[in-house]
Amino acid sequence: MPRHRSFLVLLSLVALVTLLGCGSPESADEPEPVAAVVEPPPVAAAPATATATAALSGHEGSGISGTITFTETAEGASYEAHINGLSGAGSHGFHIHQTGDCSSDDFKSAGGHFNPADTLHGAPTDDERHAGDLGNIEVDESGHGSLLGSSNLITVGAGANSVVGRGIILHEGTDDLVSQPTGAAGARLACGVVQGDS
Repeated sequence: MPRHRSFLVLLSLVALVTLLGCGSPESADEPEPVAAVVEPPPVAAAPATATATAALSGHEGSGISGTITFTETAEGASYEAHINGLSGAGSHGFHIHQTGDCSSDDFKSAGGHFNPADTLHGAPTDDERHAGDLGNIEVDESGHGSLLGSSNLITVGAGANSVVGRGIILHEGTDDLVSQPTGAAGARLACGVVQGDS
């Protein structure tokens, strides 16, 4: 074989080995693929639960005050009440009244018990009762009382059974849960008007 042909063959072999050793120039510098980050869809905020609150005040100089908060539920409304400033332990009738008016000295401007179905007065656990019958709030020796409960006869939202705009009355005596039309709970010690919370 002539010398220049041998040189060309050798040169071709060297070029071939070089190409095979280096591999593909595109793959040498190409970065590893990165998986795309997929953001989860935003979670919709739960709708706010409707609430309404009344601030109760006693007669001038009595020192009696309190609050009751109503919260809408699937079955009606739950409520939580706190009373302060009473003189000693006892059980006091506690009701929703028809009218949100505490302007008279005896609080009788709040009208009678809230009773849209025109039923008899009763205990909060009775099948037949006023929508406004919350029973009694128990007060301790320090003059503080609390009441937790719920009712399927009241609502916070609009409608005939809404508590918004109604009066809340704390009575001097115990509601016996039987006597008509108000449970013989006596005079009205404190009054408040239920306001829808915005």
